[in-house]
Amino acid sequence: MSRQRLLNLRALLPFVMAMIAIVAVACGSSATETPQGSSDSGTAATAVPTAAPDAAKDPATTGGDAKYGGNIRMSAYADTKDWDPLGSSSLSSIQAYSQLYNQLVQFDTGPDTSKVVGDLADSWEISNGGSTFTFHLNKDAKWQDGVDVTAADVVNAFSRYMNPDNSMGRSGLFRNYTVPVAEGGVKEIDADTIEMNLSFASGAFINFLALDYAKILPKHLLDKGVDLNQAEGIIDNKSGSGPYMLDSYQRGNGYAVSKNPNYFKEGKPYFDSIEHFIITDTGTLIAQFKAGSVDMMNGGFSNLSPTEYMQLDEDTKGSSNGHVIANEMPGSRNWGLMMNRKNGPLQDPKVRKAIYLAIDRDQMNNLLEDGTGDVPCALWGMGYSLEECATFPGIRTKNSEGGKADLAYAKQLMAEAGYPDGFESSFDARQVGNYPDVCSVAKQQLEDALGITGEITTHESAAGYQLYGTARPEGAIGDWQLACQGEGMTVLDPDALLGGVYLKGATRNYTDWEPQVVRDAFEAQKVEQDASTRRQMLKDLEDFLIPTNPDDNTQGFSDNHWVTLYWGKFFWLTHEDVKGFNAPATVQYSFKHEDIWLDRN
Repeated sequence: MSRQRLLNLRALLPFVMAMIAIVAVACGSSATETPQGSSDSGTAATAVPTAAPDAAKDPATTGGDAKYGGNIRMSAYADTKDWDPLGSSSLSSIQAYSQLYNQLVQFDTGPDTSKVVGDLADSWEISNGGSTFTFHLNKDAKWQDGVDVTAADVVNAFSRYMNPDNSMGRSGLFRNYTVPVAEGGVKEIDADTIEMNLSFASGAFINFLALDYAKILPKHLLDKGVDLNQAEGIIDNKSGSGPYMLDSYQRGNGYAVSKNPNYFKEGKPYFDSIEHFIITDTGTLIAQFKAGSVDMMNGGFSNLSPTEYMQLDEDTKGSSNGHVIANEMPGSRNWGLMMNRKNGPLQDPKVRKAIYLAIDRDQMNNLLEDGTGDVPCALWGMGYSLEECATFPGIRTKNSEGGKADLAYAKQLMAEAGYPDGFESSFDARQVGNYPDVCSVAKQQLEDALGITGEITTHESAAGYQLYGTARPEGAIGDWQLACQGEGMTVLDPDALLGGVYLKGATRNYTDWEPQVVRDAFEAQKVEQDASTRRQMLKDLEDFLIPTNPDDNTQGFSDNHWVTLYWGKFFWLTHEDVKGFNAPATVQYSFKHEDIWLDRN
């Protein structure tokens, strides 16, 4: 995809956010939607759907081109952290367990990957003005141990995700819309029917429900106390319902799956087996693709830079080992510097504000993203436009008069906080993506600008998540101070961005920072149907998150825990022999691999 095409996608984002709610009545059926807003109004709340009659299930078609059989080799950027979706927030985890389980609904794998279609649900109706969803299950669905998949499994799974005592993660994002379980948020009507009730009519709800994280797990095994967060528990008990069965797992090396011979979707999947190799070294990954030893990435994230993706695509054109295609996806990669507001000097909002102002985002973008990243608006253009954000304190270029004023004000804030000469901190990064490089640049910038020093410690992926989690419990301080981390948007909606970074329990809000003004703003904007009003609400919230007055640094930014560094691109590498693949709209879904096949020439 060209740079211009990416810019065109960004320009179309307001349309996407206004129209993304797709309510499919059955797998393969047409969508029913009520678009809100227009190109100049921007960010209308996701359209409230209207009910539609049942439709017969359409048979999956491939135009007669699909081929069965073969083993496909995929690369994974990191080891899995979780095998149980409960509270899961790790992309590497969903890539591992998604093949094993189904959701109630899913995003389509066809050309329109933003459309929601059935998975375990054959069909559904919407009533009560859009606040009640009634889902009808496929009666042929079975667990891999032969037990029927029933409504009780769905209710049990969703009750776990909706339990406020459990971390929301990404599996529970839909609970921002439902009433509590005790009030009928999810309930069993009969063995094949589930009803879900929302606190208000929302089209966004179905999109969060369609994420690969919202998996249905077997109630009969959980009731027996089987630990499905361990690969052994999955293998020994044949716990899945999905297209593939877990055969083996070697921590740090990889995992292998084989075709589920009794999968309820007729004719699926196509591969006999999939081998997943955990490859963290960029040179090794490139070499493996060039040698034809790896067929595709298991997802749109690896440790390569944008230039390395495109160069690999170019280098393999006409290769005897085949062309490796860099499928470019929208740039919904929110890379940030996390500040532990519970630990040391970072407890002072003045220090956090100084860090926000001192970071040189232009240098970050040029060094780490080859200049391809989007302007680091806190809300990615959903509130203020990218052009407006480019003029704001902290974001504007450091060699401008305003940028020089930002640095002067940052030093003033440090002095007011009692750290005129800086302090010693710690920098932590998981050994995935370019996080260590991000921390290296951030560390040098903060030392030069504010005198903040410290060592960088890198961690194996799961160990890094565990470290960050030490700051989440109430009363805990946490064993880290500054950390480099990203958050890939789940769906293209402001609710997803806020739910991923700025709300209590959010996947990248490890200190559970949530001023009341942020919660109030989230609750108000998520139900607003007028696009221009919603955009203004988001601007008001952004005023709280970043210094938005270019002439007066004292305005805006009451508090924050996250410094947005840039919005980067995603790429999904596939060998030319991989057919039926369509890149998803975000990096957080499309990992069951039931609709793709190999056609080796």
